[in-house]
Amino acid sequence: MTGKNKNTDRNGKMMFGITAGVLYILFGLAQFIMGFGFSSDITSSIFIHGDIIGGLILVLIGVVFIFGFREMLRGISEGVAYIYIGIILGLIFLLIYLLIIIANAAEVYLIMSDEFSNWSPVNDLNPGIYLGILSLIGFIIWRRKFSLK
Repeated sequence: MTGKNKNTDRNGKMMFGITAGVLYILFGLAQFIMGFGFSSDITSSIFIHGDIIGGLILVLIGVVFIFGFREMLRGISEGVAYIYIGIILGLIFLLIYLLIIIANAAEVYLIMSDEFSNWSPVNDLNPGIYLGILSLIGFIIWRRKFSLK
């Protein structure tokens, strides 16, 4: 990789890190605050439901991204590892939230539970899913950098 391409790749990772970090922190804080009973039409329209623990997890992922950005900004090349770890954490929680949707769908359609009679997959949408898709995009872009070597 030439110096220009390497610098462009570094800048792309830094931009991804700061963008993902800020989004994860903002949505995590909103989810955390909603967990204490605050509600708004805006948060409901973007599928932010009250979840204190889920909000804290999103904030933690955001902090990992921000820390990676900060390290790279200081010229410490190992900061990219934090960006990669943030991506992996985002993907792990995306998978967990998708499994929750699958489990709830099984409860509705296979077990036919009365508790879930009005359930639809939209009920389980939350920031962890659409921010996880952002992490998936990062993973796809830099997939060759992830290896077990």
